[in-house]
Amino acid sequence: MLNVKEVTAQLKSLGIADREEVVIRWILEGKLKARRTPDLNIDYVIQPGDLAAFILDKKMEEKIKQYGIDFHKWEKTFYENKRLKEEMEELKSSIRIEQSKVRSLKKMLQAEYALSATAPLTYNSLLGLDAAADNDQVKREFKKLLKALHPDRGGDERLFKVFYDHYEKTTK
Repeated sequence: MLNVKEVTAQLKSLGIADREEVVIRWILEGKLKARRTPDLNIDYVIQPGDLAAFILDKKMEEKIKQYGIDFHKWEKTFYENKRLKEEMEELKSSIRIEQSKVRSLKKMLQAEYALSATAPLTYNSLLGLDAAADNDQVKREFKKLLKALHPDRGGDERLFKVFYDHYEKTTK
């Protein structure tokens, strides 16, 4: 427990206050916690912990005046920025995961399209000939097919008519 004279001496050594009247005013204003004593020689008694808290507050006020920065607000902003950076990193990793999913889906779709896309039908591919086969070879293969499909030889009349129409187109 410290009295007003001892507190004034400590505050004077720290450059915070130089007179007892100032310390008593802070006590009366409630800035410095103290309690009255029944002893008439000593008016107030101050706990060392309360004095330390008061000194810390005064030093903070001094720094705020000196640098124009409220350290409590600065600390709050610092931790808020840190939290936001962590959230940004989480979002970036989520975006990377989603982008890789999209790339995988695109590759799967391209593979599916490649499998489902067939080459356009030509007479050569239909008859089992090379792409470089000449027109005479195509006609000969059509004639073999038409013989096999002819209704008199037990073939299907509708298929015969369809292939006969195509054969006429190639001979023109």
